[in-house]
Amino acid sequence: MERLEALKASLFWRILVKLQRIVLVVSSIFVVLIMCAVVLLRYVFKSDLFGIEEIVVIAAFWLYLIGSSYGVYEKSHVTADIIPQLLSPKVQKVLTLVIHITMFVLCIIFSWWAVEMVGYSIREMPRTTGLRIPIFISQSSVLVGYLLMTFYSGVHVLEDLADLGSTEEPRRAS
Repeated sequence: MERLEALKASLFWRILVKLQRIVLVVSSIFVVLIMCAVVLLRYVFKSDLFGIEEIVVIAAFWLYLIGSSYGVYEKSHVTADIIPQLLSPKVQKVLTLVIHITMFVLCIIFSWWAVEMVGYSIREMPRTTGLRIPIFISQSSVLVGYLLMTFYSGVHVLEDLADLGSTEEPRRAS
């Protein structure tokens, strides 16, 4: 448990979380501004900006996947936790551990698939139809997002294992 606390207090952890927040803010602002510009151009000036949808999709991919990983970091992703509230604290801890192990294993699988997907895109170099942007740019967000989710899920599993032996109230199942 001390190592986990040391990890969470480390410069690496703080930089990682800070980078995620920066990507979330920048990509959010970018998507909103581009969508406003598209509406303004299309409906006020009766014009269009060629290929802008391709750029918005890339920014939206990064926003969504980094947002998902940040949700895993915060344990604020969507949960359905009515049934665990009816169980004893010990059973709640075990259930939380099972949930986090399942999530960790799934994140490993999805990360592996993302590595294969990005590797294929780098080898074959498919591009978007309009601006000819390499597809791996948007697909890299899937890889980065799932790697971060895997990392945070692994940390949660280790925390749950440490909590299993304690007498404190269990952490909220995620």
